[in-house]
Amino acid sequence: MPKRASPQKILVINTKYLGDLIVSTPALRALRKSFPAALITLLVRSEYKDVLAGNPNIDEIIAFDFSIKTIKGWGRLKAEYAFVKLLRREKFDTVISLQSGDRYAQWTFLSGAGRRVAPEKQNLSFLLTDKVKVYEDTISYLDYYLKLVLASGALENGRKTEFILDENNGGWLRGFLDNHGIKNEDTVVAIHPGASEPTKIWPLENFINLIARLLENPGMKIILLLGPAELKLAGCFGNGKKGKIITADTSDSIQKLALLIARSDLFISNDSGARHIAAALDIPSITLFPEDKTSAWKFYEDLGSQHFIKGKRNSGEHEKSFLGSIDPATVYSKAIEILRNENPKS
Repeated sequence: MPKRASPQKILVINTKYLGDLIVSTPALRALRKSFPAALITLLVRSEYKDVLAGNPNIDEIIAFDFSIKTIKGWGRLKAEYAFVKLLRREKFDTVISLQSGDRYAQWTFLSGAGRRVAPEKQNLSFLLTDKVKVYEDTISYLDYYLKLVLASGALENGRKTEFILDENNGGWLRGFLDNHGIKNEDTVVAIHPGASEPTKIWPLENFINLIARLLENPGMKIILLLGPAELKLAGCFGNGKKGKIITADTSDSIQKLALLIARSDLFISNDSGARHIAAALDIPSITLFPEDKTSAWKFYEDLGSQHFIKGKRNSGEHEKSFLGSIDPATVYSKAIEILRNENPKS
């Protein structure tokens, strides 16, 4: 079989969410290092178009607005057709879809690319040229994404994830810290209490208990990183108590979220996209983790700064669903241990 020519224009499709985008960065780096002359474009959902902005392994980003699903009749068909025309105009020679699904298989085919790589297990796999035997939730997503790009001929170039901080937001961070009286010598614990589904969320009263214990330590300040779903809970934490609990609305900017994580001495969260930012930035973290998701999402073991406390889910009545069985005292003890080892200030 003749050797395939190196790709010149690569499209990578990943319309999943924050954590998936960050976890796919080693795969993107493998492409860049293997095909340095290629133009690499990443296709993401529109609300995450800035997550990997500035990443040196990507040349362009195309955003797809999934609100197209709300358009009726011919209007939707026209919008879908216009998007496919946009892809065809780019003249990609290789398309790698990091996810299965009819929409993505169609995009790979309709793009006109000669090489079309995607997971084997999907309805329209006959539209692909390279069907990769890799299955979601059976291996870590770090390996899952790497296997897909390696099938294109790329070679692995490390497994460290990446997130690029935008230096233009440095003024915002300094202003935030000054406005809230956070000094260089303060020990800052950033806490993100949200998650994508109720069964992954540690109960609110446990977070409140943990924060109260942490604030017994001198020089300790807590930054609550709140997205749209958590903003209504801000008052429950004793917002502004002695200037030690600070709430930050990060719902409008992933960069603001990342900058505050980067300033923290320890980051504590449920299993959410934010914990992948902490790992990428080498910020010590504790993730409260559902034990049934370990095969797919519990990695970073090679990073000594990333810690996991596993718990069982209570998935009974929806309104009472939560990640239970983790005692606040256990989390507190681990937090103090990490802070003492990582940060002599505490």
